[in-house]
Amino acid sequence: MAPPKGPQIHYQQIPTTLQQQQQQQQQQPQRPNFQMALLPPPQDRLYPTFEALQADLKAFTRSQGYAIVTLSSLNRDIEGRYRRYNLCCAKGGKNYTSHSKGLRAGRSTKTGCPMRMKAVQEKAWPYGDKWHVIVQCAEHNHEPFTGEPGVVVPAQFRKIEQDGMRWLIIMHREAQLSLRQLTIGLRISFGEKYQYVKKSDVRNMLAKIKRDEDRKTAAAAAAAGLPANLPYTLLPPSHQPPPPPLQHVEQMPPLPEGLQVPDPDLESDDEDGDDDDE
Repeated sequence: MAPPKGPQIHYQQIPTTLQQQQQQQQQQPQRPNFQMALLPPPQDRLYPTFEALQADLKAFTRSQGYAIVTLSSLNRDIEGRYRRYNLCCAKGGKNYTSHSKGLRAGRSTKTGCPMRMKAVQEKAWPYGDKWHVIVQCAEHNHEPFTGEPGVVVPAQFRKIEQDGMRWLIIMHREAQLSLRQLTIGLRISFGEKYQYVKKSDVRNMLAKIKRDEDRKTAAAAAAAGLPANLPYTLLPPSHQPPPPPLQHVEQMPPLPEGLQVPDPDLESDDEDGDDDDE
């Protein structure tokens, strides 16, 4: 499977001295892999941010037929930012069997995969305060995902990100497309990135967008001192339209003295006397 097309990731390579050490480690006897197609990510790349590392890691692991999830984060710096993330294969962990009697018959696809790695930001030379990957266990105990019909698609391959979310908002509200049309549109517009997205994923994303908007609307209403169940909110004063300008209204000229009659608008509609019976 060819790697998905996406934004260009800029990274640097660790100097040759460290590469030689890694080559010596690779020459040592290794434990046999269950599936050699599930290659671990390269460890000689330096990334300016964790987001850049994550994007490149996602593209590489997808091309190898598996996905990576974050287990934990630790080692905060002075500004509260994490400097290490523990990662593992998406099929890691115990296979959980639900005993719920709900309507949905969910089932776990975890196999207890031992594949582990960590993303670390190091200040010392030769890292220069950049991020890199350290593979702690490169073995998998499952077959790679190849996209064959009937195979369960990993949830990470069906996740809709910010670009897909913006596209859904526009096409759902402006074009009034159905779930089927939105799903097909995502697959065509973004190619391999969203080729495994299902209608249920689109439905869940639209519901999430609505929940987020309702939550923001309720928070804005609470900040303005309004009850949360009102059908309206208040515009900020800076966005309110200006008051209408004063306009001069000409009065009707008075009628001649012989044509003046009582103004009916100044009279009461209540009758003073009783109705005469015929």
